[in-house]
Amino acid sequence: MNDYLAIQPKLGSHKIQGRYVTHTLIESFVKLFSSITIGTSVESRPIQMIEMGTGPINILIWSQMHGNESTATKALLDVLCYLEQNPSLLASFTLKLIPILNPDGAAAYTRVNANEIDLNRDAINQSQPESKLLVDLYHEFKPHYCFNLHDQRTLFGVNDTPCMLSFLSPAADVSKKRTVAREKAMGVIGYIQNALQEHIPNQVGRYDDTFNPNCMGDFFTQQGTPTLLFEAGQVGQDYGRIETRKWYGFSILKALECVSHKLYMPTIYQEIPEVAKSFVDVLIKNLNVGQTTTDIALQYAEVLKNGEIHFVPIIHKMGELAGLNGHKTIDVSGENMRFSKEITVGSSAVWLSDLLNLTQYSH
Repeated sequence: MNDYLAIQPKLGSHKIQGRYVTHTLIESFVKLFSSITIGTSVESRPIQMIEMGTGPINILIWSQMHGNESTATKALLDVLCYLEQNPSLLASFTLKLIPILNPDGAAAYTRVNANEIDLNRDAINQSQPESKLLVDLYHEFKPHYCFNLHDQRTLFGVNDTPCMLSFLSPAADVSKKRTVAREKAMGVIGYIQNALQEHIPNQVGRYDDTFNPNCMGDFFTQQGTPTLLFEAGQVGQDYGRIETRKWYGFSILKALECVSHKLYMPTIYQEIPEVAKSFVDVLIKNLNVGQTTTDIALQYAEVLKNGEIHFVPIIHKMGELAGLNGHKTIDVSGENMRFSKEITVGSSAVWLSDLLNLTQYSH
């Protein structure tokens, strides 16, 4: 699998960059594969599916259920290139892949679909055409595994380390018992974690497994199908999530390798530390505001403008912020700065960002 890390993906997936990934952007790439339109969104955008392999193990994979979570999509396209060049890995599988389940949300760069519904909270009602399409495909295809691909916010860390990737074997009920399906998913994630620790040690987390029957992962696990939740985070200033994309694709391939050769490692799954909201984009320490000294945490709001995602700093927290970490930390205690401007949580911090010469990102 190391050749995946060494080669430049062919067929064009490397040309698809940035955080703003839409159906239009990937349309020509998807046509290079055996793709079909399996339905349409609320706003009549096509939802496309790629099928690869003819092996006995069925795996259903979908990405951008949340329209503003595009790292997984780019990693999945890289995996498609790799599989096209290394078809031996496909011998065990029939894969059905949906690169963008929520094309309206992708176009608007929103989590929700055009009806402002979170598709990952619509498993029971299936009130939206996109979520109904996924569940109908699930029943028709009868997958042996489901891979549910997402991005996570920059808030998450593991201990004092930024969390580049997170995983979860969703619960099947409120008791969180280890069903056969959960045990298999845990085993696959354990295998992925074992491989990742050689490359990105201490940067992998595990999500809380509180049961939510409206979530697709919990719903499919409840039906008896091992389901893996993948989450893409970031480390430091990699706001394009370029490094994360590489290890995300590596993780998908490792999952296939595990299932193909039955290399499950469920014990390792339990050793993965649970993620915590322990990070912010920027942590400013010892800032003089009025007559007091305070720490200020900034989070970037991701704003779509002219086809690019701009990162706008917002005041997230203020006060004594011991225990909170920043992807970027600035200590201004020796700068003799004092501001009379009122600073409130939730307000724009562009002015503060400008004064401190923070880098402005767009992708």
